[in-house]
Order: sequence, then C-alpha cells, then structure tokens
Amino acid sequence: MPESVAFIDVGTNSIHLLIVSFYEGSLGTPVFSEKESVRMGKSLYETGRIDDETLEKARVVLSKFAQISQEKGCSEIIAMATCAAREAPNRADLVNVARECGITLHVIPGREEARLTRLGVAGPDCPRRTLCIDVGGGSTEIALALGRDDIYLDSLNLGAIRMAFGTGIDQNGKVSPKQYDTLKKMVAAQCYHSVGKIRDIGFDVVMGSSGTMEALADACASMRGDGDGSFLLRSELKSLMKIMCGLTAAERCKLPKVSANRADIVIGGGSVVEALMDLLDIERIEISRTGLREGMKVDYLLKKGHSDCSIRASSVMALAVRCECNTKHEEAVKKYTSQLYGEFVRVGLVQESPEMEELLGYAAQLHDVGAFISYDKHNAFSYTIIKNSYLAGFDSDELERIALLARFHHNSFPGPSSKFFVGMDRKSAQNLLKYAMILKIADILDRGRDFAVEEIRVEVLNGNVNLTVYATADMSMAMWKLGTVVEDFRTLFGGRLSAEFVRS
Repeated sequence: MPESVAFIDVGTNSIHLLIVSFYEGSLGTPVFSEKESVRMGKSLYETGRIDDETLEKARVVLSKFAQISQEKGCSEIIAMATCAAREAPNRADLVNVARECGITLHVIPGREEARLTRLGVAGPDCPRRTLCIDVGGGSTEIALALGRDDIYLDSLNLGAIRMAFGTGIDQNGKVSPKQYDTLKKMVAAQCYHSVGKIRDIGFDVVMGSSGTMEALADACASMRGDGDGSFLLRSELKSLMKIMCGLTAAERCKLPKVSANRADIVIGGGSVVEALMDLLDIERIEISRTGLREGMKVDYLLKKGHSDCSIRASSVMALAVRCECNTKHEEAVKKYTSQLYGEFVRVGLVQESPEMEELLGYAAQLHDVGAFISYDKHNAFSYTIIKNSYLAGFDSDELERIALLARFHHNSFPGPSSKFFVGMDRKSAQNLLKYAMILKIADILDRGRDFAVEEIRVEVLNGNVNLTVYATADMSMAMWKLGTVVEDFRTLFGGRLSAEFVRS
C-alpha cells in the first residue's frame, strides 16, 4: 500500500486539505482535496483580531479534515498557516484550536510561503525565468525563479480580503471609478520595491495562482465565450473589472463564474491583479490550479531526499495512475515513440526539437487516459482530460500540444486548417501532425500489447519511407494496421509508407 500524507493550508480566506498517496514511480498522486471558506481575514481586518466565531469555524473545519485524514489512512498531517495567522495578535488561539484537533499548525513567514507556492506552481526546476504571482486573501506572494534557484522572493501586504475589508471602501455596493483607482494606488504604494526589483531582473513567463486568479480567469473566459480559463489577458481583465465595479455584490454573483462567496471580495482581488499587470507591463498570465499545498508536497519530497524530482514527469505519472492506464502498454508506446523520433530526425523527416521530443514522450504516456471514461472515442476523451488537467509544471500551450498529440493517435487525421488548430499557423499545425504520426505508428506497433518490438529502422528511398521492425513476436496484425495510415502519411511527408517485419 502507498504511504498517504495530508497537507493542510490554513489561509486568510479558506482552509484547504490535500491528501497525496506516494505510489512507486510517482512523486505523489493527489487522491482527495477539499476546501472550506472560513474567512479569518474578515474579522482580522475589521476588528484587529480573529474573533471567537471565526475560531469556532476553524475548529469545525480542522476537526473534519483531521477525521478525513485518519479515515484515508494518512501517516502524517502537515499543516501550515499563512498571512492571517502571521498578523493576528491572537494567533496562539488558532494554533491551540488546531492542536485540540490533533493537528500541529506551523505559522510560516511570507517569503517561505512564496517559496513553497513557487514549488507548487512551477516545480523545483524552471527552464525559463518564471514569475509566480499568488494573490491570497491577506497577502500576495511573489517568486521569480530560474532553474532550481529562487532569484527573488517577497510577500506583499495585499490580498482580496485585506483590500475588501481593510481599506475603508465598501465593496458590497457599486464601486466608483475613483474608488477603484484608489485601490490600485494602494497596491502600487505597497509593491513599488518588488516591482522595481522584478523590472531590473526581467522575466520570460508569468504564472498566476490562487482562488482569486482562477475566478478572474474563468470570468474572463466566460465573457470571451470559449470557457478557457487557463490564462488571463490584461485587456480582458480591465473590461471585466469595469463591469464588476458597476454592480453590487448581489448582482456580481449572478455573472457567470462569479460565486456568491467571492462576489464581495472580487473587486479587491481584481485591483491587486490589474495593478500588478499594469506596473510590470504584463499582458498575459498563465493560470495554475496548484499552489501552496502542492508546494508543501514537493518540499516534503525534497526533504525526503528526492532532490532529482521532476514535477512535470511526476504530474504526468500521477494523471496516468488516476486514470488507471495500462502501464506496460504506455511504457512500450513511449519506447517506440522515442525510437521513431530518433529515426525520423536521422533521415530528415522531422526537425530535431528537444521540446517536442519531451512533449511527445508525455503524450505517449497519456494517450489512452480517455479510456478511463470509455474506450469508444477514447482519443477524444484523452484530449479533454489532458487539456483540462492543469498538470503542474506545464503552461496552457504545452498542455494543448500534448492533448492534440494524444487526440490524433487514433482514427483519421484532420487537415492543418482544422478547428483544432485555431490560433496556430499552418506550418506549426503541419509539424505537430508529423509528431502525432510518430505517436500513432508507435501505438500501432504495440497493437498486440506484448512489448515485442526490439528495434525500429527507417530508410528513405526515392522519397518513399520504409519501416523495418525487428520484434520477438509475430507483427502481422500491426503490419496490416499500418496500411490504414498510408494516405495520411503521404499527405504529411509526401512519400509512401511501407513496412516490413523481421523476427529477431
């Protein structure tokens, strides 16, 4: 049986629980998550302390989460409290409430919160200079990372609940343009030092996390009409906030993707996000559905000695485990995909691309996840699952490409002008389909689910492509099936595909 560990994040707005099972070969598979809104920050920023009623709510939630953790067989509960607990003069009362529930609660500094959130959002190794922004209830954590290094960490006294209840601007009613501008000026006054540092250092990509970021991205996606909440654009956010400010809280919660629980704090949270995007000249933020809890998990593993962990590989493995993939088949397809990629590059059928090679390998691992829903049209289900999985360590463009590769491993190929390639130029779509053909052939070669192929060789003669497959078992069925991709292959590569089997 795998070891299970519970991670609890006691935040300014909500208390979150994440239970992770550590299966062999995975750096942790989430098996249960839940959150409850307690809003410790509301009483803190209105009265200067966490009141008794809120402490009692926290007691009920923590007791429930401790019970769930016990029922799920967790060997350990790791609990951390953030901004509200850091600032509350009676934080000892909260720690005592947790202790009475059997939970040891650690109140962590702001920069430690920023470090852990970065681990959860971007993983321990950032290939590009990545700016992570997490807008919580009481504070906003900033982390700028490259590789394994945290270049800059800060925790700003800015958050959705603090801005809603600690500024003197009532946001239950309509908020005037002047009042909203005042909120953004308050943000600018708090973050000028960090903004200057980040501008000096620079960044390649921006990732946003937290319930506030997710809610704003989802609301913008609803306005846009495509439902894609994986990113947030500055122009769309500005339009959304103008609409929000012109409504009361009761009216805001009638908008798509705006919950009643967030309607009274969305103006405050939005003012933080919009001001930071303006000050740092950010046009687009990639939205992560992970955060502090996932960072606690990664940190737990690092402290256990897993210093070489790959958050991308682990999140792919976790999804495959949750969807009960056939491990032996996925391993075979990944191996054959790698061999075919190497051969296709060698003979000039595709250009060498380490980035696409990596994504192709992940697509090979996940190409059958849709069978978890139904084998009929499983490739279409695979696309939907991967695209909406919010896998840690990947941006939305990478997830889209992995999902498309998996989508086309089965049945006929679309043309490069297909609806699947909206926003992608014709050449990029054509290249992606070439890599998808590699995955499709690899899947066919394990049609017998026997891992029989030992070597694959590719040769090009007079523009035609010959595939020689060396295997320990009969490959007649696979050879017949390869005949079904000949026309798609000719369209992509311009030559005829032929294949022969050699018993090794």
